[in-house]
Amino acid sequence: MVTRAGLRRLLCWLLPTVLTGITVSWQASKPELWRDELATWSAARRPVSEIVALGQHIDAASVPYYVVVHFSMGLLGDSAPALRLPSLVAMTATALVTALLAGRLRGPGSALLAGLLVAAMPVVSRYAQEARGYAFAALFATLATLLLVKAVEQGRWWRWYAYGTCVVLLGLAHVIALLILAGHLVIARQRLIAWIPSAGVAVAALTPLMLLGLDQRGKQLDWLHRATPTTLANIPDYLFLSGIVGGAILALAAVSGNPLLLSAVLPILGLYAIDQLVTPMFVPRYLLFVVPLLCALAAHGLSRVSLPLALVAVLVLALIGLPKQAQIRREHSGVGYRAAATLLRTHAQPGDAIVYADRAGWQLPDTAMHYYNGDDLPRDLMLTATAEQNDSLWPTECADPAPCLAPATRLWTLSPDSLTTGRRASPTDQLTSGEQALLTSAFEETTRYRVPGITLALFTRR
Repeated sequence: MVTRAGLRRLLCWLLPTVLTGITVSWQASKPELWRDELATWSAARRPVSEIVALGQHIDAASVPYYVVVHFSMGLLGDSAPALRLPSLVAMTATALVTALLAGRLRGPGSALLAGLLVAAMPVVSRYAQEARGYAFAALFATLATLLLVKAVEQGRWWRWYAYGTCVVLLGLAHVIALLILAGHLVIARQRLIAWIPSAGVAVAALTPLMLLGLDQRGKQLDWLHRATPTTLANIPDYLFLSGIVGGAILALAAVSGNPLLLSAVLPILGLYAIDQLVTPMFVPRYLLFVVPLLCALAAHGLSRVSLPLALVAVLVLALIGLPKQAQIRREHSGVGYRAAATLLRTHAQPGDAIVYADRAGWQLPDTAMHYYNGDDLPRDLMLTATAEQNDSLWPTECADPAPCLAPATRLWTLSPDSLTTGRRASPTDQLTSGEQALLTSAFEETTRYRVPGITLALFTRR
C-alpha cells in the first residue's frame, strides 16, 4: 500500500519529469535542421560499418551517438521530430535523474524544485530539440553523479560498478563531459580506494576514442578561436542562453554550499584551461552536462525558504526565459536550407546542373539539399566521389571544372554565407577560382534568389 509520504515522493519526481517531456517536445518539429544535425543525418543514414569508418577520419567522438540514431531512424524515419526523438527522451530522463539527485541531497521538496528548474531552462529545450549527443551527456553526467553519491554513502561494490559503467556511457555520449571527473574526485575523496579503480577502468576503456578524437581536433575544431576572459565571465549567458536565468541558477547553487558544486564548476574551468593551453575548444554547448547539476544545487539553495516561495521563484525564472523559449522554437541557425531546397524544386528544369559553394566547409549545403529534396536535384557534375565513398562528411570534386561542367547549359550556384565572418554570399565569391573563371567567361547570371543565409543563382551559357 502506498503511503502518503511515498506518494508525495513519487509526485515530486514524476510531475517535473512529465512537465519536462511536454515542454521540450512542444514544437520540436518546427525549427529546421541546422548544419550539425545535417551532419548527424548524413552519418546515421549509413550502415554501421560505414559509420565506424567515418569515425576513423572525422567525428570519432560522435560515432556512438550516430549508431543510436542509425537504429532510431530505421524505426522512425528521418523527419526532424524522428531525428530529435532520442535527445527528447534523454533530456526528459535527465529531469527525472536531476530530481532524484536533488531529493537525495535535500528531500522531496528539493526534488520537485530541481525537476521544475530543468523544465524551465531554455537551454534544456534547445538541446533536447537537437539531433546531437548533448542531451545524452547531460543524462549520463547527472546519473553518474547520483550513482557516485550513493556509492560514497553506502560503499557496496556493485554501486561502484554501476558508477564506472555510467562513466563509460558518459564518455561515449561526449568525451569532453569526462571533465566532470575532476569534481567527482573531490566528492569521492573519502573513498578513493574504490573511486580510482572505477573511474580509472572507465577512462582506460575510453582512451582509444579519446586519442582518436584528439588526433582529429585540427579538422573538427578548425573554425574555433581561443576563448577570452570575457567569454568565461559571460558563461551564465552562454551556458543558459539567458544571463539573468543563468546568473540566478549559479547564485542559488553557490548558496547551497554543497561540494557537488565542484562537479559543475571544475569542468567549466577545465575546458577553459584546455582551450588556452592545448587547443581552442571552449564551446558553451559542450558544457550542457553541468546544467542539470546546477539545477539540482539551485534547488538545494531554494529549499532554504518555504516551498511556496521557492515555487514562485521557479515560476519567475520560467517567465524570464519565455522569450528565449519562443526564439529557439523558431530557428536553430537562421540558415534557410529548406527554403533554398523549395526554390530548387520549383524552378530547376530537367538537365540543369548545380555547383555548391564552399563544399569543403561545415555549412554542408549539398547534404541539406539531399535531405530536403532527395535525388530530385540538378545534376552534380562536379562530383567525383561522394561523402560516403570518402568515409567523410564531404565529397570530392573535379580539380578542373571546365570539362566537368561542359555539358551544362543552365547552371545553379548555391552559396551559404561565410561561417567565419558572417559575410553575405554573392553567387560566385565562395566558389573556387576555376569555377569563378568559368562562370565569368562562359555563363551569365539570369536569376538570383535570396533566402536567410543562402544566395541561390541561375546562370545560362552564353
